[in-house]
Amino acid sequence: LPADPLPREKLSAEAERLRQLGPEVHECLLNGNAAEALVQRAKPESCQLLVVSSREKQGAERWLLDRVSEQTAQRASVPTLVVHEAEPLEAWLRGNHRLTLFVAFNFTATSEAALRWVKGLSAYGACDIVVGFVDWLPEEQERLGVPKPVSLVQNPPQVQEILERDLRARVSEMLGPIPFRTRIEAGGGPPDECLAEMAKAECADLLVVGSHHYRGFERMWHQSTSRGLLHRAAMNVAVVPLAPLKPHDLGIGHPLQRVLVTTDFSDMANQAIPLAYSLVQRGGLVHLVHVAHPLELPGGEYQQGFIDQDFKERHVAHLKVLAQKLRELIPAEAVLLGISSEVEIAEHSEAATGILQAAERFCADVICIGAHGGSGRLGGTPGSVTQQVLARGSRPLLLVRPPKP
Repeated sequence: LPADPLPREKLSAEAERLRQLGPEVHECLLNGNAAEALVQRAKPESCQLLVVSSREKQGAERWLLDRVSEQTAQRASVPTLVVHEAEPLEAWLRGNHRLTLFVAFNFTATSEAALRWVKGLSAYGACDIVVGFVDWLPEEQERLGVPKPVSLVQNPPQVQEILERDLRARVSEMLGPIPFRTRIEAGGGPPDECLAEMAKAECADLLVVGSHHYRGFERMWHQSTSRGLLHRAAMNVAVVPLAPLKPHDLGIGHPLQRVLVTTDFSDMANQAIPLAYSLVQRGGLVHLVHVAHPLELPGGEYQQGFIDQDFKERHVAHLKVLAQKLRELIPAEAVLLGISSEVEIAEHSEAATGILQAAERFCADVICIGAHGGSGRLGGTPGSVTQQVLARGSRPLLLVRPPKP
């Protein structure tokens, strides 16, 4: 910006004005590049929040000010609040306004950092919290193993229900008893564009987003939602960097309530079932899964060539037999212990994919699987289903080894 002939005098006058409002104010005149100087000054050891403005300028000054706020928010090691409209924030701090917070969430550590920051912010005044998530339908179809969507701009009811269930569960873990709403939409373009529109529709006073703080060439390979929102959002934006958690922040996970156990009906694989039930608390649910090939028939046969009505009838009958075999593996004392059970015959040509998709649909707290089975699909050789589930899965996995002979 053009050189100000009286920077120190103006800074002192502003500091004195703020002191009249009550807070303790220290003034510091920095030199050099604005964004770099602010980032160097605002360190976690001495600063909890960095506030920068992005308003009340015109032309080149507005462009330069926006550039400083964006660079600062993208590089600061503390949460950065970029202020577009101060009035709702001031009214909230006076207790005259409920602050509407829109949190951009995507099931990553950075978005969880944003939620933790929002939880702390809500202690200062009344807030309405909306957690927004944008999904890419083809990706969800592959993850959940549901039929391909007819439209890419609207979630099918089954996908929407699963996403809402998973989002509410994850956010509840982070926010505890603090009330919130969720908003989930399928996106066909950049997620930041959709999230900005969602925040606008919710009349958000403050949009909160986590940031990886990619730098240099990393920015060319990783799409930055936070940077996109800083460009697009018309409301105030808070960018929360990912910081290492302290041991006391990790907490203790919730007791297991949803355990998925898979079997190919071999003795080795079936040994995982009793252990799966031993993990679940009273009131929990065990989901027994067997993966069957879509062309599978009784006696180890597979349909060859044209799929006719006779095959469909035999295949359906075969799946019913397999489901009954699963029910027979449910321990008799499960009901007495207050543990519910359900069975699923998941159809897929790849057993590992079928297991992982079933775990996502079920929202399993842990997958329990027999390891090193001597036969069937759950063999322990390299490239087996067990190895693939271990390598590709994102949920906790418990491998149950057979007892030594």
